[in-house]
Amino acid sequence: MASTFMGIELGKRGIIAHQQAIQTAGHNVTNAETEGYSRQRVILETEHPLYDPSLNREQRAGQIGQGTIAARIERIRNAFIDDKINNTLDLYGYWKTRNDFIYQAELVHNEPTDLSLRTLLDNFWASWEELANNPSELSVRKVVKERAVTLMESLKHTYNQLKYIQDNVDIAVVTKVNEINGLGKKIRDLNVEIQRSLNLGDMPNDLMDKRDLLVERLSQLVNIEIQRNEEDEFIVYIRGEHFVQGPLFQELTAVSNPAKDGYHDIYWKEINLTPTITSGEMKGLLEIRDDILKKQLAHLNNFAVNLTDLVNEIHRDSFAMDGVTNRDFFRYLPATTAINGDYDSNNDGTLDSTALFKMTGIRTLDPKEKIGTQGVITFAANSQGGAPATVNYFPGDTVEEVIDRINKSNAEVVSYLDHRNRIVLKSTLSQNYEHFIIRHVEDSGDFLAGVGGVLKASGAVGAYDWARTGASAALQGGAAFYTITPQDHIASWGDVNSAIKNDVGKIAAAWGTDSNGDGDLDIPTGVGDGTSALRIAELRYKKVMIGDNATFDEYYTSLITETGSLGEQAKLETEIAEKLLDNYKNIRQSLSGVNLDEEMANLVMFQHGYNASARVVSIMDHMLDTIINRMGV
Repeated sequence: MASTFMGIELGKRGIIAHQQAIQTAGHNVTNAETEGYSRQRVILETEHPLYDPSLNREQRAGQIGQGTIAARIERIRNAFIDDKINNTLDLYGYWKTRNDFIYQAELVHNEPTDLSLRTLLDNFWASWEELANNPSELSVRKVVKERAVTLMESLKHTYNQLKYIQDNVDIAVVTKVNEINGLGKKIRDLNVEIQRSLNLGDMPNDLMDKRDLLVERLSQLVNIEIQRNEEDEFIVYIRGEHFVQGPLFQELTAVSNPAKDGYHDIYWKEINLTPTITSGEMKGLLEIRDDILKKQLAHLNNFAVNLTDLVNEIHRDSFAMDGVTNRDFFRYLPATTAINGDYDSNNDGTLDSTALFKMTGIRTLDPKEKIGTQGVITFAANSQGGAPATVNYFPGDTVEEVIDRINKSNAEVVSYLDHRNRIVLKSTLSQNYEHFIIRHVEDSGDFLAGVGGVLKASGAVGAYDWARTGASAALQGGAAFYTITPQDHIASWGDVNSAIKNDVGKIAAAWGTDSNGDGDLDIPTGVGDGTSALRIAELRYKKVMIGDNATFDEYYTSLITETGSLGEQAKLETEIAEKLLDNYKNIRQSLSGVNLDEEMANLVMFQHGYNASARVVSIMDHMLDTIINRMGV
């Protein structure tokens, strides 16, 4: 039933509604520059009119309006655009992270400059060429020593700088895990607070803005999916696994892994499973640490171990000015002190395997000679868990044909004829970048046993297998014909032999002769002979990085080129993602951003509405005053 004071109530509703609208417009204006803020607007609706249709309603005209109310405060937000931004952010975070750290790696290589590793390598070979021409000059020998020391120092510096970047990436991984957990906890707390407000009938728009801002940052860190379908739950997934579900939160943890130099693996803390991370900054960091930098460090180790081995191989067979032979030019630290290569593979204090880097046959071969035997050579594959690599050979094959077949077999070893035409089997860089260890060598025929003089016997009985101690006993020739695996990270500790550092006369530049026919060079050709120095210098032009079919210079250049290509790709993808992100954010800004001109116009409009509503109350007050105070006797 209509009341005498109904007009005052009608005006009051208008005042309250327009006051709410003015406050909301003012809230928009003051948050125009607030990050993550979404424009809000008051939805004004008419109050439920009098009367409802019924048989007992008052017999008078209806329906009678009761003014306006502020039904709700809407947040202008488009979930589709938000999802587009989140999906682009994880790509942007991924490529931006790769771009930042690959750029640091490019700076480490210092190409192209006079101090780059490639330039120092060229200088090193040139010094050996000069020594070959002037083998008796001590000043030339000093140049060889100094350039060798400078080269190895540069190699160590490059390795250590890349390792330093890798260490920093691992620190960043732990930091990002903590940040992800922190964001998850904040989202969970906001879920609780938002749901509490919704249950009371409120619209917690500002809290939702805060939550969306946290979700945006989280999407840049790691690949996430958002589910908003449930009215009472806001769910965040990481590749299908619940990360935040309403008031629930599942924490990630970073665990140090001794098998990965102490670097951290990521797990779900409660279920101890590895999350599937496919993009975002975290994916970029993991790829930089476990793929790109690991590969670069492994290639530097491969470069260092082959440079050390090939130079030492010739230098040991050569004679210094004091007439002494069998002396290394570069320092070589074996992984085990056992002369037969017995090795502790799991660091439990017990020798359980044999670690050999290289094995050499005792016989001199003609590369063009037919082998005259048939069989199958079996090696371990070049990747852990792969099927064994097999090489078939036949009586009509030449030595060099069998060697070429070995090098194309995807085996964990490469083969070549050394400077004395003896067959060599050498561990190469595996796909998993593990230690330089030959794991298995077996020959069903007589090529490696009778022809090459590597194995003592054919078949499974005579096979070499690293998974037992004393495996080197299967080889012919003894310790002089195999090389124990070097200690890990040879690029970080490689150096010139201290004896040569102290006395350059001990640099072996001369060749020798075999006086008794036993295969050993025992008589030097003289101080004026530079044959060995020339052979070392010629390594510069030989494709000695077997497995890559490249010279030392080509091998290192390919590493630089690959780094540059990765950097160029990361930079381009970062720019593309950034432009997409800007476009989506501009679209959202046009929808959700605060337009100050529009808000000022709204303030004027709502102010007039407020004034009009107040005028209604004033008029009703005058009417009531007339009725109450001026009518009567």
